[in-house]
Amino acid sequence: MPLSPGYIHAPVLDWSTTPLASDYHGCYVKILDDFFTPEECTKLISLAESEAKWEQAAVHYGLGPNQKYIDTNYRNSERILRFDKEASERLYQKLLPYVQEIVSIKPGGEWENIVGMSRGFADVEWNMVGLNERLSFLRYGPGNYFRQHCDGTLQLPDDRFSHVTVQIYLGDGRNAPSDSTESCDDSLGETGMPGGSPSNATLPLVGGPTRIWSRDGKKWLDVDAKLGRVLIFQQRQILHSGEDVKQGLKYALRTDIMFKRTLEGKAHRRE
Repeated sequence: MPLSPGYIHAPVLDWSTTPLASDYHGCYVKILDDFFTPEECTKLISLAESEAKWEQAAVHYGLGPNQKYIDTNYRNSERILRFDKEASERLYQKLLPYVQEIVSIKPGGEWENIVGMSRGFADVEWNMVGLNERLSFLRYGPGNYFRQHCDGTLQLPDDRFSHVTVQIYLGDGRNAPSDSTESCDDSLGETGMPGGSPSNATLPLVGGPTRIWSRDGKKWLDVDAKLGRVLIFQQRQILHSGEDVKQGLKYALRTDIMFKRTLEGKAHRRE
């Protein structure tokens, strides 16, 4: 799965240019456009489907095999969960040059709000160590959605913590592998799940943005699921949703940027 190099302009989101300036001042969000080529996106979808089939997405994934539940009133889409250290490392190396401002999060630093230093971590430095090898591939069809939520912070047994979400938009049915969309349309039919009719795989995506909400739910900022775009955002405090897909298919890949904590001044940072 070769990943193309290249310079991508990568400023952190300026909240003052959005309707949410008063809600998220000091919160970390970054959008990378055209970060992955259409060919790379298609290969990532193929990677997901190489050893698994699409299943109804659960609301929560725990460490145990039964620690999940399904609530289609809250989350209605499909997913493939893949644990892949090699793929996550390659993605991390591609992203790393564009997230340099958060490779080390220190008390009093610009981005301490990512981890919430006031919660007993006054002397802790958080250092980026890679991406979570748990890659969650997502597929949304007409009528699918994920209602308002904040992403939870994950602590793994090796003392890695997730503090930042990475969402990669992989396009729609028009750039997906042909066997992916054929399987979707043939097996699901008129169920309200992805596909619905053979035309959905060939129609452009309409709807399905990631919507960041104001605290009172009256204002929002939409990040469209544009092919090759990457949305990076802190898990703490960012209230968001996956809005309803109205036409076509939406493919995405979600994972986490992982950190380890050390006492300030004693950090071992991964280059």
